[in-house]
Amino acid sequence: MIKIIILFPAKISFLWVALLIFSSQSVALSMGGMSPLDDSQMRAISGQGLIVSDKVSGSALANPNEYSTPFEFYRIGLDGELQMNLNISKLQLGCGGINDHLSGHAGCDIDIDYLSLMGRNGTDIGEAGSPFTLDRPYIEFAVKNDDTTTLREIAGIKIGAQSADGALSLGRGYFTDNAINQENTAFGTTCDTGAVTGPGVIGCHSGINTVSGFLGAELSLTMDINARIALLFGLEATGCTGRTSIGHDDCGNTLNDALFVDLAGTRMQTLGLRAAELAINNIETDLFGIGCPWNPLACGIDGIANLILNDVYASLNTDLRSVHKLTLENTSDFFLSFQREPIAYPRYSKLTPSQDLPPGAFDICNTGNATPRCSSAYAVPANTGWWLNAPSVKLLDVYNPDANLGNRGIDEAIALLIAPGLLLEHAAFNLSPQQNCYGSTMFC
Repeated sequence: MIKIIILFPAKISFLWVALLIFSSQSVALSMGGMSPLDDSQMRAISGQGLIVSDKVSGSALANPNEYSTPFEFYRIGLDGELQMNLNISKLQLGCGGINDHLSGHAGCDIDIDYLSLMGRNGTDIGEAGSPFTLDRPYIEFAVKNDDTTTLREIAGIKIGAQSADGALSLGRGYFTDNAINQENTAFGTTCDTGAVTGPGVIGCHSGINTVSGFLGAELSLTMDINARIALLFGLEATGCTGRTSIGHDDCGNTLNDALFVDLAGTRMQTLGLRAAELAINNIETDLFGIGCPWNPLACGIDGIANLILNDVYASLNTDLRSVHKLTLENTSDFFLSFQREPIAYPRYSKLTPSQDLPPGAFDICNTGNATPRCSSAYAVPANTGWWLNAPSVKLLDVYNPDANLGNRGIDEAIALLIAPGLLLEHAAFNLSPQQNCYGSTMFC
C-alpha cells in the first residue's frame, strides 16, 4: 500500500482532489506505453495494484433492493492510505433544488459551520494537526441502463473509502451571554449561558445546521440532575444511558451497555432520543428546603426514591448545532455522494455489516437489536441530492454536571416513570469543538 499525506487549505473540493489524484495516475500509466481497452474489455477486468477498479451489480450481493437493482456500479480507487488535516469555515452542498420541497424548507442538503477533519484520541478529538485517515479512497459511479448504449447514464457519484478513522470537530460554542449567534442570525437566537434547555441553549452554539445522510451512532450520556418538584421538595440525582466512563454513574462500559441509534433523513436538524431508559443513582431530596439527615421525612423519601427509581425514562430532542464532535473508529463504508434519485450503493467489502465486523465490536449489528441494514451488502439508500454515509460514529460520554431542570410539576415527575418519559428539548451539554491551530495556519 502507498500513503499520501495532504494538509488542505481552508476551502477545498473533495471531488477535485480525488480527480486530481486519479488523473495524475492516468497520465503516468499512459506514459508507460499501455494500450487502451474498449468498453467490453474494461468490463471484464478488475484492476489490482496501485489503481484498483471494479464493477458491482446492483443485484449480485446479499439482499438487494429496489434502490440497488436498477444500477451497475463502477469503482476506481487507490490501494493506499490518505491522511489529511482539513479545515472548512463554511461547508454547503446541495442548496435549493427539489429538496426544498421534500424537506419543507429552503436550505442545503449539508450545511456546517467551522468543520475540522482531524485525528482522534480514543473516542475524543485528537490534537491540532493530527490526521484524519482514509483507507483505500475511491470514486464510484452508479450507472443506469448500462446495457443500452443510447440510454446509458450516470445517476449518482460516490466519493468514499473502505474505512475512515479520525474525528470531526464542528462549529463554535459558547458565545458570550446575550450575544447574537453570528452564524445563525436567520434563526433569531441569542445566547443565554444560564439556560439549561430551550432556544437560549441553541443560541450559544453553531455547527451542523442541516445534514442529509445516514449515521449509525453510538451515544452515551450522563446528567447530574437538579429539580424542584411541585415547589415542595428538591431532587438531586445522577442519570445515565449507554456505555460511559464518567465514573460516578450506574452505567457500565460493555457492549451490552451500549446505546445505538440509527439516524437517516434529508436535511436533518435535530438529534432525537425517544424513551431513553436512564439508570438513576445518588438520589437526594429535601422537603421544605430541609434535607436528610436534618429532616427525618426527607431521609425516608430518599430511601423510597432510591428503592423505586432505579430506572426512569426521558426523551431528548437536541438541535444538531449543539453537537460539536463525532469520532470514527475505523468506520467501514464511509462516503459522501450525490444522486438524482434514491440509490443504495454497494458496501466496499461487498459483505453485510454483520459479516464485516470483528467479534465484540461496538456496533448495533453485533447485538440482538440488529436492524435490517445489518443483513444487506448494500448501504442504506441515499436520498436525492447530497448524502453523507457514516455507519458507525461515536458520541460518547456527553456529560452535563449541572442539569438544573428548574421547577417541575407532579405530572412531569410521574412522566419519568413511564416511556417515553419526560421530554427535554435542546438540553445543554458540555460539548465543545477542538481548536485546530498549527504553524502559521489559524483556525480558531
